[in-house]
Amino acid sequence: HAEAARKAHEAGMKISVIMLLGIGGVERTAEHARETARLVTEMDPEYLSALTLTIIPGTPLERLMDRGRFELPSIPDLLRELQTIVRESRPTRALFRTNHASNYLPVEGRLPRDRDRIVAAIEEAIQGEVPLRPEYWRGL
Repeated sequence: HAEAARKAHEAGMKISVIMLLGIGGVERTAEHARETARLVTEMDPEYLSALTLTIIPGTPLERLMDRGRFELPSIPDLLRELQTIVRESRPTRALFRTNHASNYLPVEGRLPRDRDRIVAAIEEAIQGEVPLRPEYWRGL
């Protein structure tokens, strides 16, 4: 991905990256956050957004959950994953958004300029100081 992004940048193209929160499950959420931040830094996208994993009935991932082989992180852990990605990634000029319906917390800004404000907003949500999008609003 990083190599493809480098070539796209060299060709004058803009890069848009969408990351998927929760796909590492409970076991790998911290690793997923760190590695996503590393890859975002390497890819240096102009646009960066997040989706939150939604388990769809009848899918292989639902079957893994049913067998106890995958566990979706809690909402606070999903927010911590997002917070780590924002805190640790170093894009040079990215428009960042989490406004997709799958996300519990819509935030936006420019990275790196608005990093501290975004990290603080996520922390407020983790602490319960900011209302989250209700589950029934999280549609695809």
